Amino acid sequence: MAAMGMVRACASPAAAPSTRDAAAQVKRSSSSSRTARVLVLGGTGRVGGSTVTALSKLRPNLSVLVGGRNREKGESFASKLGERSEFVQVDTRDVIMLEEALQGVDLVVHTAGPFQRAEDCTVLQAAISTKTAYIDVCDDTDYSWRAKGFHEQAKSAGVPAITTAGIYPGVSNVMAAELVDAARSENDGEPERLRFFYYTAGSGGAGPTILTTSFLLLGEDVIAYNKGKEIKLKPYSGALNIDFGKGVRKKNVYLLNLPEVRSAFKILGVPTVSARFGTSPFFWNWGMQAFANFLPVEFLRDKNKVQKLVMSVDPLVRTIDGIAGERVSMRVDLDCSNGRNTIGLFTHKKLSVSVGFATAAFALAVLEGNTQPGVWFPEEPEGIAVEARKLLLERASRGTSNFVMNKPSWMVETDPKEVGLGIYV
Repeated sequence: MAAMGMVRACASPAAAPSTRDAAAQVKRSSSSSRTARVLVLGGTGRVGGSTVTALSKLRPNLSVLVGGRNREKGESFASKLGERSEFVQVDTRDVIMLEEALQGVDLVVHTAGPFQRAEDCTVLQAAISTKTAYIDVCDDTDYSWRAKGFHEQAKSAGVPAITTAGIYPGVSNVMAAELVDAARSENDGEPERLRFFYYTAGSGGAGPTILTTSFLLLGEDVIAYNKGKEIKLKPYSGALNIDFGKGVRKKNVYLLNLPEVRSAFKILGVPTVSARFGTSPFFWNWGMQAFANFLPVEFLRDKNKVQKLVMSVDPLVRTIDGIAGERVSMRVDLDCSNGRNTIGLFTHKKLSVSVGFATAAFALAVLEGNTQPGVWFPEEPEGIAVEARKLLLERASRGTSNFVMNKPSWMVETDPKEVGLGIYV
């Protein structure tokens, strides 16, 4: 089964520069004189729990708050993390409870999905209201652009915020930005085509929330870009056989509507962009295709119905996960006008671990002052400063079995073919 990496703004008058500057310093000043406090919402879930664990390992002196609705589960988890962690009971749908939970917090990490079909950016609004830095692991195109709609409000309040800051989208966006910047800085042809390829074994160790995300994506037309024009394609169509290198090798991947396609097109200025995803065993791909082709769109767009479907298949998914494992691989391909092709490749044996380090890497980048006030996508230099990208990728790739950047594809593929004179295809 697919495992996806996990706002209507009323116009507000722009604050005077001095007001913005003062607001931007509020929590920076507080965090400089005490241990920084990070609240992870959805902290007892698969993605949130992995993020909490990764933050504790990457920055042991952080105070990490586990936010969730289940007190017994949350307190049990927090107690295992040490004295710098505690549970905070909070419902992301309750604005008053959210704002109370954010008091004295330097950064809120929103992992409480699914983000599909969510109409309101309640957590982001609360973060802006309380002047708390914010990141989320949103994997929904519409939601991410609703979040982007709060840009001016966040900027006026001095609040740095990043949407889609997980593993994919998230780390994959930063990989793409690095490939594009390298091509342009080397004057080695203009970037013409950018393709995101993702693979996970089984469900990637995902819980029901992320399975719900995957099914909901099957109810959305795939938005891609071809030579500067937006096109709509059928979900889980357009299969390609992609080589993910050692440990994974060649896997079939299929079109899905993922937010990094639109953000990369608009921000990085590459005219042709698409994203594909695949899983194993192979029959899970058949199942995804069958759902996309035969279930009514109205069903796939109904969150309640999809959640019931997920609960019915979840036991089978868990059983097969025990056999398939949860290896994850991301490959980002960039083709340039002069025929140059470079890729970035990221492979980890456990998605449930790597997504935590990916999200934690963004959290630390924000805490270290690498994000300007406003709402940003990961590939925007105001979201993650260009000079901070290398460290972010180093943190995110902790534990990977294969991580390379800016290499020609034949150098990382498992079976490149030599056509003569040292030329590989």
